[in-house]
Amino acid sequence: MRLQILFTICAFLQSLCVALSHDKLLKLSEKGPNNVIELTDSNFKRVLGSPRDSYILVFLTASAPQVGCSICLEAADEFKMVANSWFTDHPDGASTRGKEARRLFFAKSDLKDAQHIPQIFGFYSLQHVPRLLLFSPGEDINKYKIIDLAGDPGQERALQIINSLRSATNIDDFNLHLPVDWTLSIVIAVLTFVAVYIFKRHRSLVAKLVNMRPLWAIVWTLFIILMLGGYMYNNIRNAQLAGVGPKGEVLYFLPNQTQNQFKIETQVIGVIYASLTVSLLFLIFGIPKLKDFYKGSKSGQLLEAASTILFAAIIYAFFAGLTAVFNIKQPGYPYQLMKLSALFK
Repeated sequence: MRLQILFTICAFLQSLCVALSHDKLLKLSEKGPNNVIELTDSNFKRVLGSPRDSYILVFLTASAPQVGCSICLEAADEFKMVANSWFTDHPDGASTRGKEARRLFFAKSDLKDAQHIPQIFGFYSLQHVPRLLLFSPGEDINKYKIIDLAGDPGQERALQIINSLRSATNIDDFNLHLPVDWTLSIVIAVLTFVAVYIFKRHRSLVAKLVNMRPLWAIVWTLFIILMLGGYMYNNIRNAQLAGVGPKGEVLYFLPNQTQNQFKIETQVIGVIYASLTVSLLFLIFGIPKLKDFYKGSKSGQLLEAASTILFAAIIYAFFAGLTAVFNIKQPGYPYQLMKLSALFK
């Protein structure tokens, strides 16, 4: 009997030693970005499995480009918005409204490389991501509640997450704070000021520019090129700027993916299309103008021939680059122009 009592006391003291108190969780939270605890293979069992006096909302996601999880990127911003909103009103992670304090912290595990899956994903046998798991005070690592990602992306979904947390934790002073982005307002103000200033000082010049057909042709051509490059796709899908390969190298093109892309792919494709368009227009309209300007001159003929060869080579080079991109996106792509580097081998 005494041995059993001694064993119980030792077990209780041990649980007190390993328990993650509010202060320990707060220190871990302050070390992570946006007050979010980073769960690793070495600490996730201790953070989630140790006795604690706080709620923990865990976000399991996958930002690896090989996974191609677009909703993960959306949910990551929403989770960040929810965590920042909580700590804006509760810097110590605790709500003191009510008879007893209720504490809430946020943790995250991100699959950044498909070759290295975090152990927590296997521990919970995840079949898909993203996942939001809420762990209650005093519960062990195997007891949690799933918080659904409902509603439209952005503000509405973040508010739905907060409402679910209010219901599950009885924390009623949890409010959503939207981040203030002054970039667009500043850009619009500067552009408006410049436009008004130019219009007042150079009204006749502005009128001439507005009535220039070639200018409108260039503007709409650039707009079409921008759309062809996938600008609208990036805004809708919230694509990543670039990716990271298995060996840590930077990926500018998402291989073997015809339905997904990086933002930098849009920029590269836009440059290729624009360069092809400018070179082709110069061959069609520029060379004849050059020929008329140097009419009857031997140097003019030489310049005309050199310019034609130069821009034809530029068209070939950029079109070869375009077919190379198609080969990256779809390995079975049957068309490929000769690389210029092959001439020097």
